[in-house]
Amino acid sequence: MAKKKICIDAGHYGKYNRSPVVPEYYESDMVWKLHLMQKEILEGYGFEVILTRGNQATDRGLYDRGYAAKGCVLFISDHSNACGTESVDYPVVYRGYDNIGNCDSLALKLAKVIASTMGTVQAGRTATRKGSSGGEYYGVLRGARAAGLSDYYILEHSFHTNAKMTKWLLNDCQP
Repeated sequence: MAKKKICIDAGHYGKYNRSPVVPEYYESDMVWKLHLMQKEILEGYGFEVILTRGNQATDRGLYDRGYAAKGCVLFISDHSNACGTESVDYPVVYRGYDNIGNCDSLALKLAKVIASTMGTVQAGRTATRKGSSGGEYYGVLRGARAAGLSDYYILEHSFHTNAKMTKWLLNDCQP
């Protein structure tokens, strides 16, 4: 029997999205480390895991990163969020705008696990975002959907504009 495949995307490449409250933090560095940890853990559970890029310095188009999940049962794109209010710390999982499959249930479970693991004050939540043409707003989600997946998500691991969460991501999200 073939292993089930999961595709993981480190949401940014190079040195991208520096935290305004913890200057040594870059979202791109954190998500690169995180997705490698996730790969190792999921492979330990018997999944085959593919990555959307071979190295952190390489850029790849949003749609193409999502479409790389063709043949997989799950696509996740790792990120941290940002806003103008430092006290905001909830994780949010973006899912398919029309809840194809049963993606809202898994999205909420993922958001709750992230909140519990990170110790956020605010509860994890799910969200959707429709594009102006009525389809998926996010390019990686459009690509994963076009590749035939029903379970595809953007995982926003709290906010890198919150000092406590940013320090957690910087220090605890290590391989």
